Amino acid sequence: MRATAGAKDTSMTAAFMSLTNPGSASIKLTSATSPVAGIVQLHEMAMKDGKMVMQEKAGGITVPAGSHAHLAPSGDHVMLMGLKQGLKPGDEVPLTLKFSDGSSHDLTVPVKAFTEEEEHYHPTPTPTSTP
Repeated sequence: MRATAGAKDTSMTAAFMSLTNPGSASIKLTSATSPVAGIVQLHEMAMKDGKMVMQEKAGGITVPAGSHAHLAPSGDHVMLMGLKQGLKPGDEVPLTLKFSDGSSHDLTVPVKAFTEEEEHYHPTPTPTSTP
């Protein structure tokens, strides 16, 4: 999970992980919850009107049978909004994942600094110089 310490917007963060499905049928991650957030949604990055935008992923995130799905910056991820507290590197956050087969998994997610992905969540103009 991305730390909020030092972020421009400390009201939200994202969780990234790999989901493995050892079963013989595909399943979907359909929702997630966490006591540290008012709202938890499944998000994707998608092209809209010629720009990459973050939006809620309709229908959930498919985890293919006998395979895995990577939740990563610039791709599918778990978005936590309306945070009830700041998150700093080293913190741990409870997160419950719910799947289409009725199963749920309780995780304790470590909070890490993700400074290299900052531009994906809080775009800033790129400085330009003229020779």
